[in-house]
Amino acid sequence: MTFEAIHDLVGRTIERFPDHVAVETPEGRLTYAELDARAAHVARALTAEGAAPGAFVPVLAEDRRDLAAAVLGVLRAGGVVVPMDLTAPQSRLRAALLDIAPEWAVVGSPANPAALRALAEAAPAARTVTAGPSAAVARREEHRGGPDDPAYVFFTSGTTGRPKGIVGRLGSIAPYIRWETGLLGVEPGWRVSQLVSPSFDAVLRDLFVPLTTGGTLVVPPPGTLLDPAALARWTDEERIDLVHTVPSLFRGLIRAAAAGGHGLGALRWVALSGERLAPADAEALFGHYGDRIGLLNLYGPSETTMTKTFHVVTRADLARPSIPVGRPVPDAEVLLVDERGGLAEPGAVGEIHLRTPHRTLGYHRRPEETARVFVPHPVTGDPADPVYRTGDYGRLLDDGSLEFLGRKDHQVKIGGVRVELEGVESVLRAHPDVADAAVAVGEGDGATRLHAFLELREPDREGTLPEGLEPRLRAFLRERLPDSAVPASFVPLAELPRTLSGKTDRRALPAPSPSNARPTGGEPPRTATELTVAGLWQEVLPGSAAGRDDDFFATGGTSLLVVDLLSRVNRTFGVTVALRDFLLSPTVATLAAAVETALLATDAPLDDLFAI
Repeated sequence: MTFEAIHDLVGRTIERFPDHVAVETPEGRLTYAELDARAAHVARALTAEGAAPGAFVPVLAEDRRDLAAAVLGVLRAGGVVVPMDLTAPQSRLRAALLDIAPEWAVVGSPANPAALRALAEAAPAARTVTAGPSAAVARREEHRGGPDDPAYVFFTSGTTGRPKGIVGRLGSIAPYIRWETGLLGVEPGWRVSQLVSPSFDAVLRDLFVPLTTGGTLVVPPPGTLLDPAALARWTDEERIDLVHTVPSLFRGLIRAAAAGGHGLGALRWVALSGERLAPADAEALFGHYGDRIGLLNLYGPSETTMTKTFHVVTRADLARPSIPVGRPVPDAEVLLVDERGGLAEPGAVGEIHLRTPHRTLGYHRRPEETARVFVPHPVTGDPADPVYRTGDYGRLLDDGSLEFLGRKDHQVKIGGVRVELEGVESVLRAHPDVADAAVAVGEGDGATRLHAFLELREPDREGTLPEGLEPRLRAFLRERLPDSAVPASFVPLAELPRTLSGKTDRRALPAPSPSNARPTGGEPPRTATELTVAGLWQEVLPGSAAGRDDDFFATGGTSLLVVDLLSRVNRTFGVTVALRDFLLSPTVATLAAAVETALLATDAPLDDLFAI
């Protein structure tokens, strides 16, 4: 297929639908003509400031109208766009900026203080350009890039706890977007949700699926993602046609929509990636909405450009132990390699290798790591025909679908965010109270959680965490890692189990349980409602004793686990507890009180409080 840059595809859409709404946010709307003017302003301003093709240009803007204009403008100027999430820890923003050492940056209008602070600390000499409102300007002759030109950088976790940048090719974006819009039948006027963080490559799907077809990118109000009931209501009321998200968010969305009586009448497709899709979650969709809403299960690391296999989920999949990740997209091939380095026999387990011309250029300034994962073809040995070694295990099912079985190394995805266990361990060892650490993965009820086992410099005689250490550890980690990388529990050990070679023996780590977790010092639940809430709390946080005054976040809760907890509470009691009410005081007692208030407001019999 002839190369066409992704921003040229958007340009054609701008010409066809200048007055259609391109981006809709809580702050306002942007037509395609207005988007074009803002992007032209960004491209012209960068060029005027001396930014040459190939320059790394971070985008630090909250407003998604600014983000869309900045991405288009940087690409038109021939730059390498680096979208950043301003809600990330300041230390992570700083580390990413130091890695790319930018001389130019695009900020919102007005610029967010977090953006200015990060730039001042890590790139004080960078010249800034605003992506805000701009009068219509004539589009200058744009840089004509080639398919192998670098186009973007997204950061993923590294084994040292420092983020590492993945550099994507310009020519790899458009083929994927064409494929997905064709498969789903996306048409002008479709409304596509924007739920993912701008710091993950999945944001490219959110942006370019609607902007290449005459659709509208629709952004929910702040806080909506953490409130399943609010997200379900917003999806229904805003008549969203297509949702890209991760299974953990999908789980809360569908259950809250069903509990709230939201018909989701406009929703045509949900496309999931980043985590395993549990059959129970697919069953919830089919059980409440039949086959009207299509469900797409996607798989593929960022190193191979978004996703590289797909499976349209059907009712027949509900009988499987796991939902397949399907077959390769066009121009991609899946190779399963056994422990001898040859191709695995049909039905046998092998390491997943992905072969595609649309792979990324590798890791920024890390040639050794790039060479370790982009390896010669396992059959021909041809170094000119590299494949990406994913580190995932899989096998081909009888129908030819790929089944994902998990990681072969110490890496996991939680909430769609890739987490290196060694990176979490490295940060834990940097804490002054921790002598050594090992992090393990626990799975249950469709959720994946991290559990940290610690050798302390001054261990407690009773084998428990010293008073106040757990909240200090959580604060320390949250300053340096994504929220999803903060363990759900911290378990002190006299010493970590070791192999004969002296390495940590992960297989010998105890299974996380309430017996080896830090007990709560709080008062136990008093009422029947509090007892039920505490039970749901412990399902979400298995290592917590759930005292009535325990803080959810101080006992291992994360933003995604808040979604899970509220979804369970609302489903169990048949009420809708707003996220903001819980966040004001995230305790068992507060949540139980909110449940009782909601039950009384619906004129439910008081006996219902004791019948759950």
